[in-house]
Amino acid sequence: MFFKTSNPAALAAWDQYQFDCQKVRTEAKELEAALGCGGRALFRVDVAGCRFHGMCFPDNLRPFARELWTVQRATTGWSCEPRRSRIPAHLREQAKALAELWHNLRPATYARTDALLPALGLDFGVTLFGPLQWFRVGDVIYASAGIKPSHDRMVEILSDEFYAAKKQAEVSV
Repeated sequence: MFFKTSNPAALAAWDQYQFDCQKVRTEAKELEAALGCGGRALFRVDVAGCRFHGMCFPDNLRPFARELWTVQRATTGWSCEPRRSRIPAHLREQAKALAELWHNLRPATYARTDALLPALGLDFGVTLFGPLQWFRVGDVIYASAGIKPSHDRMVEILSDEFYAAKKQAEVSV
């Protein structure tokens, strides 16, 4: 089912969520710059929000020493972070420096959808009934969900309007 809204409360919640997402990414850029080695910050984005997940480094490059980092695997989303145990004795000083850097610069912001979902008339259970897609074009938020929102803040629309708006959103980005 497809919906849209231009409710001021929903737009304000959307703006706050996007601001928090940008803040997480800005904090992650500081960590990327401090670590170097071409590392990229990875994020986990789901119905609950957007948060920092870990770092991804190209090839075998790692700041400090390779042995101080967890292994990048598909099961971890190709992310890694500093090891917390089984650190070789000769690398303990470097491990302390890395742990301090990680503790000070690791993004602490978590962009949550706690205000956005209720403003749209949705709740966390929406994911039980299928995928949730949402985007904004101008002053209209479009959503595709498996269930109907709980109150009248969103208007049901046809799929043609939803996909036309989605195409417009992709072009404008």
